[in-house]
Amino acid sequence: MKKTSHSPAGFSKPSSLRRHLALAVSAALAAGTAQAQQLEEVIVTATKRAESVMDVPLSMQALSGDFLRKINTDDIKDLANFTPGVSGNSKDSFLDTIAVRGITTNDFGNGGDPSLGVYKNGFYQGRNGAAVTSVFDLERSEILRGPQGFLFGRNSIAGAMNIISRRPTQGESDSYVDLRVGERGIFRIEGGTNFDISDSITVRIAGLHSQEDGYSTNEITGEDFIQHEKSALRFTGSYDAGGALTANLFVEWEDRDQSGTVYRATGDGPAFATLESIYGDIPLPSDPRNVRIDGPRNGLFDGGEVFQVGFELNYDLGWATLTSLTGYKEHDYGYTEDFDATTITIFNYEQVQEGEYFEQELRLTSDNEGMFNWYAGVSYYQEDIETEFLGQQDEDVYCNVYWGDTCQGLFDYYNSYGLSDYLVYYFGTSNWTPSGNNGLIDDWNRTVGDFSGWAAYVDLQFQFTDTIDASFGLRYNDDEKTMSQEVLTDRNQSILGQVVQTGFTTPQGPVSDTQSWDETTWRGVVNWRPMDDTLFYASVTTGYKQGGFNSFSVDPGGPFSGVEAVPGVHRPSSFDSETVISYEVGYKATHLDGRSQIAASVFMYEYEDLQATCGVPGTPVVIVCNTGQVDGTGFEGTWNFAINSVLSFGLGMSWFDSEATGIQDFCGGGDVLLGDASACEGSPIPYIPEWSAFGTLDAVMPLGSGELFGNLSASWEDDSPTDWEPFNPITVAAGQRSIGSFTEVQGLGGYRSDTGWALALYVENLLDDEYFDQGVGITLPGSPYAQFGFGPSRPRTVGMRFTWNL
Repeated sequence: MKKTSHSPAGFSKPSSLRRHLALAVSAALAAGTAQAQQLEEVIVTATKRAESVMDVPLSMQALSGDFLRKINTDDIKDLANFTPGVSGNSKDSFLDTIAVRGITTNDFGNGGDPSLGVYKNGFYQGRNGAAVTSVFDLERSEILRGPQGFLFGRNSIAGAMNIISRRPTQGESDSYVDLRVGERGIFRIEGGTNFDISDSITVRIAGLHSQEDGYSTNEITGEDFIQHEKSALRFTGSYDAGGALTANLFVEWEDRDQSGTVYRATGDGPAFATLESIYGDIPLPSDPRNVRIDGPRNGLFDGGEVFQVGFELNYDLGWATLTSLTGYKEHDYGYTEDFDATTITIFNYEQVQEGEYFEQELRLTSDNEGMFNWYAGVSYYQEDIETEFLGQQDEDVYCNVYWGDTCQGLFDYYNSYGLSDYLVYYFGTSNWTPSGNNGLIDDWNRTVGDFSGWAAYVDLQFQFTDTIDASFGLRYNDDEKTMSQEVLTDRNQSILGQVVQTGFTTPQGPVSDTQSWDETTWRGVVNWRPMDDTLFYASVTTGYKQGGFNSFSVDPGGPFSGVEAVPGVHRPSSFDSETVISYEVGYKATHLDGRSQIAASVFMYEYEDLQATCGVPGTPVVIVCNTGQVDGTGFEGTWNFAINSVLSFGLGMSWFDSEATGIQDFCGGGDVLLGDASACEGSPIPYIPEWSAFGTLDAVMPLGSGELFGNLSASWEDDSPTDWEPFNPITVAAGQRSIGSFTEVQGLGGYRSDTGWALALYVENLLDDEYFDQGVGITLPGSPYAQFGFGPSRPRTVGMRFTWNL
């Protein structure tokens, strides 16, 4: 395998043979050299064989670890900014906002599965709270767009993100320290080094510590949000005695403490007017990045601890390579947010979660020189996950909004008219007593999941001529889930009952259900290589994501049904699997003696039985249901060009259009506001920009015993709708809006010496663009859940970076 540079981007030590431009193949810019102005070839392993990214018949990005450090990447969600067709970089540890070609996860509980498969060194990373980990000491990342069922142990319907950490290299120290300090108390240090234990065993130790003060202030309490403090440590051991057997061991731990999602009320829409009619004027924050919230009991918190072990074994059989991947992961996760975005306790959300995950994959990859090659494998996973959810609300909010008076006034009114039996029917008593928890309703429920599955796959590759080859793959998936649902009524001190997020009870203990799903998916690809440096490909791929269970609803009944769910009679409500068929045509080529690389793809897909959230009017609760079809069409392209030995640039862009049909279940606003549940037919997927783009410009110039270097990069997203409902005077009056377009620009410039040190100045959000990642548009009359935006942009931030390479 051809190696790429192992020095941090923008800080690599100059060489007498070549001077690196910052590496960012397919995302921004690959390294150039002073003698031969060519883009660096990057080798990827997405197809289970080491090959150039320009030879892979997939729509994928390969972002080098060097480039990811250069653009100050914090966690895996930051990769979206420089990957055409990927969007939704919210500032928390949730995966539900990340969209690949418009497809998102759409499940806020733990009974479903992410649409984006996140992997680290080939090992599946899981779900919210476990998958979004820090980016440090990486070799590269590989982001694959479209259904992925033949390259990893787990099936991924939207795409896959594989993070590859640096591995030890025998006889090399490959040591570095990268220090960053900046405004708002930014302090980030990462580093790594190799140790030879013997002639056949080498280990690598890498670590990270990062902290930053927040930049979104609660104007009520003065507390700052979107801060973090986290530490991570990775141990990698490699065994290679020069024989048939090689092995790699990965052990990683991370502890993080950061803010939960920050919601900011806009003041628009009928829900906000409803609140002001009850509580009077509700001031909005004076600064566009600030909030005015009461906050949950534990503040805004998003933190946890993740520990994982992965063992990779490769054995050369002569005719094929046998690979075994064995992984184990456990995590503890806590999360709180003020969902209502106001100073009134309308909905504080909390989640406490712990989980374990085991996986095993066995794969055979042929080693033929002839016209026929193949790989085949089997995989198994087992996941155990337990989560407690809290929906919290002030009692008087409930009584005022839904009954038209304070709770005391409500009870006095009905008692004064001799209607105490009415109160007993609804609340079990006719005497009002406020909750012992400061007048709050604590609606807790617990879900326990036992999920498992197995799959078998094969991919056959045929070389018909020197220029034409093709492959065909099949995968069989079998998944089974058992989940229980229990409402923890003993934690609620309010006589109003479970009226915040469940609306039912389980007086005899948990209700549970077991369901299974299976599906066969396939992929066919034809490749034409008219020249050694040119590839045209066409593919048809089917994808599948298994069904699951809702975390806040039971059948028969549903959410807010008031039923007393009984084991053997009731069960957690469920949703079915979803499927997609995707068609893609792509082009990749290297021109001008390696100075130019172009990659482009056009795709269309038909997405059926879409798993998406169906809201419950007047509540924050969303359940997942299957409905309708989405037809998507798009284009993605990148161009990397080394102008000369000093300058080089990279450009990328994407265009996406979608149309949904049969989505009446998602069209609550159409039904309530327009009297037509079909009003959303033909609408595009919410939150997905039609256009997005990025660009980078790199420069390097010799000076004395080193060189000056610089990078300017920018990413841009077009505006996008917030709801399925169409724009018209009625929906706009109800708050229908777009998420505004935004541009992120950052720069870096400095000096690096031949002796291995480098010093640079960086600026993030150079234009100080103010925006929110996403938000809610339409709010219905009589609802207390106001319109909001969430994820305020980072302000302009200046800092210094120092790196020392050994």
